[in-house]
Order: sequence, then C-alpha cells, then structure tokens
Amino acid sequence: MQRTTLRLNKNLKKEAERLALEKETTLQTIFNEALAMYIKTTAKKKARKIIVKTHDLGVPLDNLTRKDFYPDPDPSLYAG
Repeated sequence: MQRTTLRLNKNLKKEAERLALEKETTLQTIFNEALAMYIKTTAKKKARKIIVKTHDLGVPLDNLTRKDFYPDPDPSLYAG
C-alpha cells in the first residue's frame, strides 16, 4: 500500500463512509474497490473494428506498376 492525499466532494465522502459502515469495512477498502472496478471497466474498452469496403472493378489490379500511373518524364523539362 502507498499513502496518498485526495480531495473529495463532501457528499461523495459521506456516501462512501455510510457504505463502509453498512459493509462493516474501512473507507480505504471502499475507495480501493471502487478505483479497481473503474480501472478494470475503463481499461478493457475494445478497439473499434475497421471495415474496409471493396468494389469489384471487373479486372484484377494487383499487378500494377509505377508506369501504369505516371507517364515517362518529359526530357525537355530537364534540359538546361
């Protein structure tokens, strides 16, 4: 255990003390259990699934090269 200081809302602290009395436990136990539950539920959020929609273009395009997209450079643009 490690000691720390927290500033709590008065009503929250009163409710936690009431709960500790009802459960016959300590305020420390109430806060430790509440924090552990919060971390457990928050940390386990799953990443959202990414859906990639595809379209059939009729012709397989998995063998394209750079020349299919870009024309040969114009040599006159580089002549000095």
